[in-house]
Amino acid sequence: MRFDEIVIRTDRLDFPALAAGDGPVVVCWHGFPDHPASFGPLAERLVAAGRRVVAPFLRGHHPSTVDQLPFGDGLTLAADAAAVNAALSSEPLDVIGHDIGAGMAGRLAATRTDLVRRVVTMSVPPPAALSRIFADPAQQQRFFYLFMFQVPGVAEALLNDTLIEYLWRTWSPGLTVPDHVREMYADPAVRANALKLYRANFDRSLHDPALAHLAQVSEKPAEIPMLVLAGADDGCVTPENYAGAATALAPGSRVEVVAGGGHFLQLDRPDEVAALALDWFR
Repeated sequence: MRFDEIVIRTDRLDFPALAAGDGPVVVCWHGFPDHPASFGPLAERLVAAGRRVVAPFLRGHHPSTVDQLPFGDGLTLAADAAAVNAALSSEPLDVIGHDIGAGMAGRLAATRTDLVRRVVTMSVPPPAALSRIFADPAQQQRFFYLFMFQVPGVAEALLNDTLIEYLWRTWSPGLTVPDHVREMYADPAVRANALKLYRANFDRSLHDPALAHLAQVSEKPAEIPMLVLAGADDGCVTPENYAGAATALAPGSRVEVVAGGGHFLQLDRPDEVAALALDWFR
């Protein structure tokens, strides 16, 4: 897929993004360790169906924004997603979020219903269901990296190409790390920002106090129905962790387990994901 690189100017930050196609906009947010270009196969199918795909770089994950991550909490990222939607259109937009981007999309839907039309999330349960999966010791073991990233010095030493290759191979069997991902995380500043996002899960000094009031609604089920996709072969968050997800979603929402899909569903199963997303958007 050939993307154009654009800049989305918002009242929070100028967000570099990859864009392709014409028609109603679908905003796609990537996760860790990943890059907007990984939406390429999915974008190709959405563009062929008459949609415009805009895939921004997470704050702090592009050379122009590496020094623009004072806070790393989920509300900061959700506010970024809200600013992007508002800048792109005066009408609510469709959103797809993968991994960290899934949390962004879910919190955006919970906090700014006026900016969102339909939401698809991939590979992470909705925010209102996340706390439950930490009760599973096997899932805690799969999240070893999350806890390792809290240890200063150790995290910086071990977040390298070898670890990223291991995570991709473990999370989506059969996939190898794309060159664009390797190149992004070769930058020490990007790696430091990725660690900041994970440390913000536990370190409240990395939470923006100006957004604290949004926490009253951001972790509750969004009022907007969501399509939640899980990979049957996801080695990061396994399908059984979605068993109670429906209770954390608005009426009319759906949870689908994609057969043969790993964690990186946009690469593993672009045909199936595109078909599900386009049907959901209709």
